[in-house]
Amino acid sequence: MALPAEQQVPLLLKVLTYDRNFERKAGRELAIGIVHDPSDRDSAKATDEVGSTFFKFTSRTVKGLPLKYYTIEFTGIADLERFVKEKRISVLYLAPGNAKNLPALVKLAEDLDLTTLTGVPDYVRRGATVGISLNQDKPQILINLASARAGGSDFDASLLRIATVLGQK
Repeated sequence: MALPAEQQVPLLLKVLTYDRNFERKAGRELAIGIVHDPSDRDSAKATDEVGSTFFKFTSRTVKGLPLKYYTIEFTGIADLERFVKEKRISVLYLAPGNAKNLPALVKLAEDLDLTTLTGVPDYVRRGATVGISLNQDKPQILINLASARAGGSDFDASLLRIATVLGQK
């Protein structure tokens, strides 16, 4: 991850508020699934850090919606899809260690109208929707525009002007 979870999470939550389809996609609450590979120690460690940071935001709202998060061990796409539908998750946070799972995760996000967030810049280049990187020691928002559109997101131009936009078609 380019930035510690405590710096990433507030930025990523703020980015979500610039999605014109945020409320439609979220419904009554913002449910986020943190997807990690249980066989990868770094993935599990990052998930703990990200989860602990999201926990600090559960007493607040995002655009008036309460926040709920789940940690999800990626054991297969069918199980993940079932869990996402059952819990009405609208956002997936892709923890480090998901490189081999990324194509399936991106496809699932497109199929289910989900936004994907990550702290791994390469994942955004490879199809995740939003990520955070470092540029000259400053946080930089990355947006894969093709992925955003495929997942039903429509980010405001004011955000796109300050972000690094990838995947334009």
